[in-house]
Amino acid sequence: MKKSFLVFLLLFFGLCFSQTEKDLYGKWVGTDAGNYGSFTFFSDGYVKAELDGLNIDGRNHVIPDGPNKGKIGHVKYTADFSKKIIKFNLIASYDNFNNKLEESKFLSGLIKFINEDEFLLFFDFENENPADIDPTSPNVMTLHREKDL
Repeated sequence: MKKSFLVFLLLFFGLCFSQTEKDLYGKWVGTDAGNYGSFTFFSDGYVKAELDGLNIDGRNHVIPDGPNKGKIGHVKYTADFSKKIIKFNLIASYDNFNNKLEESKFLSGLIKFINEDEFLLFFDFENENPADIDPTSPNVMTLHREKDL
């Protein structure tokens, strides 16, 4: 009887605290090295990012400089919610003016929910592909839910 009750509790709490993609939707804010930052994750896979004065609207971003200056860029995210530590990719795309979409993954990382209104966001700038998040890493931000979508 005790084993059955214990198994039931483990399953119940495992389901209660598992995250799904819809838990990510919304605007999340935090600070990184004293600088304000926010990410808004949309249900259609687009992301909006505001970091240190840089504002990237993933749905319709005019590229401000470089060889693609003036082109309309888009930023989408993919996330694997099959594990407690969520792997994500940010994918940039733009129309190269020849009616061909150029697309590339430009940043990967991890998300670890602390609770339903807070998570750790790790950016894997060195492409090390870690399995877990070190909260003391300079590449980690703690984000808090500002609003649902």
